Amino acid sequence: MSSTKAQPNSIANETMSLEAKVMRLYNEFGQRKPIGQPAEDTRHPHYFLHRTFLGEQDLLIIFNTKRCRYQCYFCDLPLKSTRAWVTTEDILAQFEYVLDELKHSLSVLDRLTLSNEGSVLDIDTFPEDAMLTIARCAKELRRIRTLVLETRLEFVDPIYIKQVKEADPRATINILTGFETRDPYIRDEILYKQESLDMFLGGLDKVGESGADLTAYVLYKPSPNMTDKDAFIEAEDSINYLVEQCRRRGIPLTVRLNPMYAARRSRWAKIARTTPEYKPPRLSDVLRLAVKKASEGVKIYVGLSTEGLEEPWGNYIVREDYSQELLKQAILFNSGKRSDFSSL
Repeated sequence: MSSTKAQPNSIANETMSLEAKVMRLYNEFGQRKPIGQPAEDTRHPHYFLHRTFLGEQDLLIIFNTKRCRYQCYFCDLPLKSTRAWVTTEDILAQFEYVLDELKHSLSVLDRLTLSNEGSVLDIDTFPEDAMLTIARCAKELRRIRTLVLETRLEFVDPIYIKQVKEADPRATINILTGFETRDPYIRDEILYKQESLDMFLGGLDKVGESGADLTAYVLYKPSPNMTDKDAFIEAEDSINYLVEQCRRRGIPLTVRLNPMYAARRSRWAKIARTTPEYKPPRLSDVLRLAVKKASEGVKIYVGLSTEGLEEPWGNYIVREDYSQELLKQAILFNSGKRSDFSSL
C-alpha cells in the first residue's frame, strides 16, 4: 500500500497562494477596504464596515441616498450620490444587504452608525419611515446600545429623536456632526459651511432637549494659510469652545479631531493648491493636541481616514514627521491601549 506525499515545492506554492488570497481579502474587506467609490445600485450602500471603534464593536453604514443639499467648499462627498430621490424600499434593501453580508457578526455589535455623507435626519434625503424601520430592526440586535446618526444640527428635531428612541428604547442616540471650527471667517469664507455659530448653537439646544449625546468633528488646520503653530492654537480654541457649550447644556461630548486633507474635486483643494505657504497638518501635532485634551478630561480621538478622496499632496502622510510608527501611536491612542506619549 503506497501513500502519496505532497512535494515541498507544491506545499510552498500553495502556502504562498493562500497568503496572497488572505492579503487580498483583508485589503478588500478589512480596515483597508476602499471607501471613496460610489455604489451604482441604489439597493446597495456606498460603504459599510464592521470595525472596532473606541473599544466597541461598531457597524458603520454609509447609505446611498439623494445627495446632501449643501456643497461645502472642503467636502467632495456629495458628488458620489445621486440627485434623484432614493425610495424607502431601496434604502431598507441596502440595510438588509449589509446585515446579510455580516450575519456572523450581528451578535457582537455594540453600536450602529448611520450616515449618508450628508444628514440622515434630513427627511428630504433620508425618509423618516426608513429611519424608524432601521431603528426597530436595531432593537433586535440585542447588544446594540448606541445609535449614531450623522447630520447637520439644523435637522435635529426633538420630536423625531423621541420617535427613534421609542423604536429602539435600549439605545442611546448619539448625534454625529461637523463643527469644524469656531472661527467665523473660516466657517463662512474658507469652508463655506453655511452654518453660522448661532445656527450651530441653536441646533445644540435641540440636541440637549433631545437628551442625545454628541460627537463633533473639529478640523485641524482648516485654512490653507495657517502655519503649524496657528493650527494648533486654533484647533485647541475650537475644542475648548465646543466643550464649554456642551457643558452648559449637559450634553455628553466626544471630539473627533480630523487632520484637514485636500479633497480632490473640492474648491478648498483648488485654493490650497494655489496657496504658496500651504502645508498639510503634521500628524504629530494633531496627536499632541489630542493627548493634551484627553489629559484634561476631554473624550477625544483622532480621525485618520481621508475617505479615499484626498489629493496625494494634501494629506498628513507627506509631511516630514510622518512615519508608520507615528501612525501606530495614533491608533494606539484611539484604542486607549497606550497612555505615555511623552516623546511627542
